Amino acid sequence: MKFKETDIINILIAGTAGQGVITLKRLIEFASQKSNVERNFGSEDHGLAQREGAIMSHTRYQKKTFKDERKNLQSPLICYGDADLYICFEPVEALRRGLFASDKTSFVLNSRTIPGIMITANLEEYPSLDKIKEILIGYSNDVYFINATELSLRAFNSNLYLNLIMLGFAIPTGKIPFIEIEHYEEVIKEWLRDPDRNIRALHLGLKEGKKIINSRNRS
Repeated sequence: MKFKETDIINILIAGTAGQGVITLKRLIEFASQKSNVERNFGSEDHGLAQREGAIMSHTRYQKKTFKDERKNLQSPLICYGDADLYICFEPVEALRRGLFASDKTSFVLNSRTIPGIMITANLEEYPSLDKIKEILIGYSNDVYFINATELSLRAFNSNLYLNLIMLGFAIPTGKIPFIEIEHYEEVIKEWLRDPDRNIRALHLGLKEGKKIINSRNRS
């Protein structure tokens, strides 16, 4: 999909507390500012992030605005069915946020599961990854999985970098337009601890994304 500079880009990021949902949201927003977007709004859950709950954030930006203000980005919240991209750090979170998806949505999911308390108490059953994929394909064929947690542990002996890996993995979908890799690197150097590792994580995810997403798009 080719975006026009006047299009409004809608990115939903979902996961659980401690996975870096809000950090990634702000990183994308700051990087979009580096790319000189004219309008940038977002919304995030704070309270649940403090209580090990499921959280999500909305990131929206518009590279060029219209003279007619009524056509421009006005709200920080994505409308139902209007998400261009889901970045999900925990796979079932994509299902929780299904109201925002449609046939234009691309899904990138971390395949490492984090069962909730109802599941660990045997009161509910966690769906299989195949079932989650089956449901998401009901919206769109652009559904991609990566075990970002395992990659982070293998490369850095820590799971702290899964959010940067997921960002890199999402870039080849083409659903984060007008932001160059250099813009992310600038923001990482300015705002994140241990920037070298975070940049390595970004490129690790990008490499995997090109391998998985581009190879399927060519087939």
